[in-house]
Amino acid sequence: MGSLVQFVCFTSTLPQDEFLLAWEPFAGAFLSRGISRIVLAEHQERTAGSAFDFVSRNLWDEGRFERAFPHGVRGAGGLGPIGVLQAGAFRLAEPASFDLTAGIRAATKVSAFLMTRQGQRDAVRASLRAALQHPAVSSSAIFVKDGDARTDRFDVVVEVYCTGEGSDAVVDLLRAATAVHVTAAPVVIGVYSEVAELGIEVKLG
Repeated sequence: MGSLVQFVCFTSTLPQDEFLLAWEPFAGAFLSRGISRIVLAEHQERTAGSAFDFVSRNLWDEGRFERAFPHGVRGAGGLGPIGVLQAGAFRLAEPASFDLTAGIRAATKVSAFLMTRQGQRDAVRASLRAALQHPAVSSSAIFVKDGDARTDRFDVVVEVYCTGEGSDAVVDLLRAATAVHVTAAPVVIGVYSEVAELGIEVKLG
């Protein structure tokens, strides 16, 4: 058994402090079910409407994920003024150049969610690997959907840490690298700052 990374995406008009008050009990309840680390990121321009307002990256032990979601994750739902979309469960396509078990990182993060055309997943991974050699990129990870069909909305997620000044260049890189490989549905991409974390030692501390 290895690790799975679950991405949960949120839309909300709540300011950050009110969102966190609603999110923390919900997220904390999953710690006892087997999540190793939760890192929450907020879109830097939430009024843009072109990306999710918040994205949670949840690191799971695979066996515990299966027990928590024996029938797979729900596609979408809501928590009052908060919309919830399950992007699904993913595996690292190759070793990440940052530590998934660590907490909040100060660097700006560009996150992209996409669905590749049939048979194009390896091609998009190769294109992304080449694009991520850009000097604005400090570290990155490419995730591919777990073999079991958790949800069918996305099959590749990319996280790229960079300097704040380099985020526009990284957004353009990701769009160019994926354009010929994705479906007609647009790539969901945004520039984020990590704002909260939960983990066993965080909860106990």
